[in-house]
Amino acid sequence: MRQCSPLWVIAVVSLSLLTACAPTRYPPGHHSPSPSASDVNTLYLGEGGKVKRGNPYQIDGLWYYPLNSGESYDETGVASWYGEKFHGKKTANGETYNMYAMTAAHTTLPMPSIVQVTNLENGTSIRVRVNDRGPFVKSRLIDLSYAAAKALGVIKHGTAKVRVQTLHTPNQAVLSQVGIRAEQPYVQIGAFGDKSNARGVMQQVNQRYEKASPKLHIQDAAGVYRVRIGPLASLQQAENVLRDVQGFGYAAAMIIHD
Repeated sequence: MRQCSPLWVIAVVSLSLLTACAPTRYPPGHHSPSPSASDVNTLYLGEGGKVKRGNPYQIDGLWYYPLNSGESYDETGVASWYGEKFHGKKTANGETYNMYAMTAAHTTLPMPSIVQVTNLENGTSIRVRVNDRGPFVKSRLIDLSYAAAKALGVIKHGTAKVRVQTLHTPNQAVLSQVGIRAEQPYVQIGAFGDKSNARGVMQQVNQRYEKASPKLHIQDAAGVYRVRIGPLASLQQAENVLRDVQGFGYAAAMIIHD
């Protein structure tokens, strides 16, 4: 039997490794199976990261409303990328941005979500973990890390038309199995720069809404005094409380997650 030379063996092993690391190609409708609960810790949370939905926020006059769930998300738009300028800085869910990791930023998907991004111009598909917010440029759908953009073929032109589909998104039932605690819902009645105004609203709510008393409180956040009810047991309970509070005349009340 002919024996293989050491150089030939090294070449075969190297080729195998390169093939395993290459971006895969899937038809646009392809969905890979969701990982099991035991994979969540290692696959979805980077160092320092946390499960985060976030509250409504405003950038350049435009309001963004984070999704309660990213399940069945399937959108087409423009992908861009961000790199060295942000390398080493904190992402929106507390991780450290690594331009060489397969991650991305999205304006509304829960974090961390795993999404499949398909470059509709060359057919290449990759998986990335959404752990940041952005891009805040009109018509852009997702901001890829340098590594993800390179794998998808976006670096050369800077942008590309893509399809984004969720493969997995934070789910309370799954996360509880591995000890990750998702953010809890609150009803925020208002936010004030003067603590006396916050106390006044808190007293009014106490007088009108006895159910709120045990969980009604003022949160001091760097000189901004937020009157809140919570934490509440579920989003359904928060929606019920919100409906009651708005019925008492607090039209600006909203559900937030913290």
